[in-house]
Amino acid sequence: MSEVENINHEPSDDNHEISDENMSSAETLSTINSPLSTEENMEVHAHTHTERKKITHYLWEFLMLFLAVFCGFLAENQREYLLENRHEQEYMENLLQDLKADTASLSNEIKSRYATGIAADSLVNEINLPVNDTVLSKIYFNAFSLTASRIFSYSNTTIQELKSSGLMRLIRKNGIADSINAYDLNVQRYKMREDLEMGIQLEYRKAIAYVLDANVMMTMGDSLFRINSAGYMLFTNRPGFIKPLLTKDPDKINYVKGLAAQLHTRNTANANALNLLLKKAIRTIELLKKEYYPE
Repeated sequence: MSEVENINHEPSDDNHEISDENMSSAETLSTINSPLSTEENMEVHAHTHTERKKITHYLWEFLMLFLAVFCGFLAENQREYLLENRHEQEYMENLLQDLKADTASLSNEIKSRYATGIAADSLVNEINLPVNDTVLSKIYFNAFSLTASRIFSYSNTTIQELKSSGLMRLIRKNGIADSINAYDLNVQRYKMREDLEMGIQLEYRKAIAYVLDANVMMTMGDSLFRINSAGYMLFTNRPGFIKPLLTKDPDKINYVKGLAAQLHTRNTANANALNLLLKKAIRTIELLKKEYYPE
């Protein structure tokens, strides 16, 4: 056999390698295309698939969530309403008691001011030169009576608490808040009038120290409230004894008379203002009773 034939019939390693690769590819392809592999792929696909929910399902869930939130809101709103209504009742009860205390204080203060007005008027007419010894006792009594401060004791604890804490909004009844604010405003204005009167009274106290004997005045102080036959409150005792006036200087005596006249005028104006306050307090009490405590 020739060399050429030997070469053509000699097995080739490359051919063997190609053959092995073809066999391997065939086996792989057979494995991929086998029924078992196909079933496994289908099973995997079946596990990853989820059923799509209908839009009505989401609408129903939204509706339930909305109803839950809305019912919670209604319950909380009702709870706050009941709580605020209870607080409103408590504040109105306290305010009613404050107003009753004010009416009692106003009534007493008005009576005291009437007595003060009489004393001021009498002093202006009696303290004249020459001073008659028979009226010295009246001069001392009336002059000393004008030294007592006339201050209205305002029971404003509840009103101030309502205003400072912003709780006036709790008052839902018609006209109640307006009536309370109007009453409080009138009291504040009256307090300014009291301050003006106090300025005159301080000057008056200095003036009578140059005219009246201090030893006599020491016997006249009275810390107890007393009511005379006319129903007026008194703060002054009658002098224990009498001494002449310290001076006959007409300027000093006239200065006392002038200040007493100013106090008389101021006292009369303030007594009228107190009467108006008393009427407002009574009307507010009646309104509170009508709205919160109807019979």
